[in-house]
Amino acid sequence: MKKFFKEQWEKYRKRKTKAGIVLDFLFLILFILILNPSTRLPITSFFIKYTMTSPKESSEKQILNESDYGWKYLNLNHETKDFADLKGKVVFLNFWATWCPPCVAEFSSINDLYKEFGGQVEFVLISNEEAAKLKGFLDKKGYEVPVSIMSQRVPSSLFGNTYPTSLIISKKGEVVINKVGAAKWNSDQFKALLKKLIAE
Repeated sequence: MKKFFKEQWEKYRKRKTKAGIVLDFLFLILFILILNPSTRLPITSFFIKYTMTSPKESSEKQILNESDYGWKYLNLNHETKDFADLKGKVVFLNFWATWCPPCVAEFSSINDLYKEFGGQVEFVLISNEEAAKLKGFLDKKGYEVPVSIMSQRVPSSLFGNTYPTSLIISKKGEVVINKVGAAKWNSDQFKALLKKLIAE
């Protein structure tokens, strides 16, 4: 058996360059890390973060109606918030979870956006996790953007149970962007769109 592995190793070495061998071992290490549940989230989030692109405007824009606004959620102090109170404002609505690699990957770009536009845009980041878990995530990462807890069913027109889902809603109640998956929210292109919506 030892002889067999030695022969296979020699054949492998003859076929590969040194760089090829190094890359193969790096890939193997990465594969092992992804299989390990404790390292899977940070590794996959890292790769997603560096492949995200700026979100694009929706070609067909949905106008929110009364039932789309008719739901409530909780802040981290368990105070009830009414989504209807955000009518007439620019809203960044995001459905996310701490266990979701694409959500974690895009979160720093959302936090950067909040630091720049927090006084002009309503940021509503909804998770169905416990307040303590969410607070722990924010504290560990040093994030400032406020997050909220899902307290009742959200209209399916806004959220179809896929994480992350983000909607950018204009003052007129128009869904300008409906993005499923991670995006680079702090891109210059998106900031320009946000400034335009704020000015309307």
